Amino acid sequence: MPPALGRLLRIALDGDADSVTVGLRDEGFLKPGITVDAQSLLDYLDPFVEPARHAHFRYSREWLQTQFRRINDPRNPDFAIGLKINLPPSYLLIHRVWLGSIGVLCQLDADVPALSELERWVPGFTDNPPLI
Repeated sequence: MPPALGRLLRIALDGDADSVTVGLRDEGFLKPGITVDAQSLLDYLDPFVEPARHAHFRYSREWLQTQFRRINDPRNPDFAIGLKINLPPSYLLIHRVWLGSIGVLCQLDADVPALSELERWVPGFTDNPPLI
């Protein structure tokens, strides 16, 4: 996984909307010429960052359904934000695996030590990753 993704996740967790927007643009998630309000973008991404805010997070079907409805409802302002985000080809496989894994965790109603797992396994999420 690219360290940039871990850094962006950490920056989003810290609530730095402007830096998240710049980082997403640098990584190709926001194409040139696309304008987006930085705070609205962070608000859109916030529920996906939510598991990292807790020592343990319970993934559930209900949580996943809520997120799906939120980003796919054209009446919700988040829908328009989602249309502005690009998935760079280099992130396609990562996106599929990450979302597939979340889907499995939700099916299992899994309680996961999300923060510690991100700190351990996601490059760039911490300044000092553990040595394995």
